[in-house]
Amino acid sequence: MALPSLNSLRTFESAARLSSFLLAAEELFISPSAVSHQIRQLEQRLGVTLFVRLDRQVVLSAEGERYYPQVKLGIETLLRATEQLTDQALVTNQEIKMSIVPFFATRWLLPKLASFRASQPNWQLKVQTSTSSSDFNKSNFDLAIRRGVGPWNGMIAKRLCRERLVAVCRNDIFTSIKQVIDLLDLPLLFNANVMTEWHEWFSTQQLAFNDPEVSFDFQNTSQILDACIAGTGVALIDPILIKDELDQGKLRQIFPVSVASQRHYFIVYPQQSEQQESIQLFEKWLFEQLAMDPLMVGRCD
Repeated sequence: MALPSLNSLRTFESAARLSSFLLAAEELFISPSAVSHQIRQLEQRLGVTLFVRLDRQVVLSAEGERYYPQVKLGIETLLRATEQLTDQALVTNQEIKMSIVPFFATRWLLPKLASFRASQPNWQLKVQTSTSSSDFNKSNFDLAIRRGVGPWNGMIAKRLCRERLVAVCRNDIFTSIKQVIDLLDLPLLFNANVMTEWHEWFSTQQLAFNDPEVSFDFQNTSQILDACIAGTGVALIDPILIKDELDQGKLRQIFPVSVASQRHYFIVYPQQSEQQESIQLFEKWLFEQLAMDPLMVGRCD
């Protein structure tokens, strides 16, 4: 048997609930004659009388009494499913806008964002890379990931992990190094942020380190990495950012020594945003990713 039309069922439910064709017509924004017509068609389709027509009102027949609760439940289920679907569509439009230091973004965070999308499919991520301090009022970012020592005025800054640095070089340079002191004769790649760490690295090897005669000063870590892969010299880089190059043999770590940088990676956001759902969701996921990464062991205490 074919199902009755949804319109006729809605009309029946309204008339049964209100015990009136006139009130049902007002609720459904149709004429009383249209209500009467739809009820008559429904009764003909079902082969039963659903209402007893009295002078000034209608009441459900015995068949109508049995039918009404199930129709009411069905319509409520449809309405609830539609509301949930509509709410879900609205949630899908929600965004998390973030600004992230470039090398950390491309080398560690971005490859992991698919797992966030899988766990939170209703959130869209908008990522911009930047090294500058974020003015959240002007940039409209929800959060930022920054590398530094902090603090950031007016911001909540939670430490994600400490930066650690290892000395790396291309394989042909690696094979020429027999002892630590040999590094003093090699070109060193650096920028202003890591010169102090070079002093600390050599200090762990009980070697005094003066500014090298041959060195290359670069603007950022990406340039240092490119030069290191090209065989220009030896670099100090965080191994979490060059995992692929180490795994593929493009770079080799020189001696099992690392130094802790003075800088950390932080998640930063305005104080008034601490209870914002987007912040709480992303921050929770981010710390879970850090805890699962074996390269982060001992860095996030």
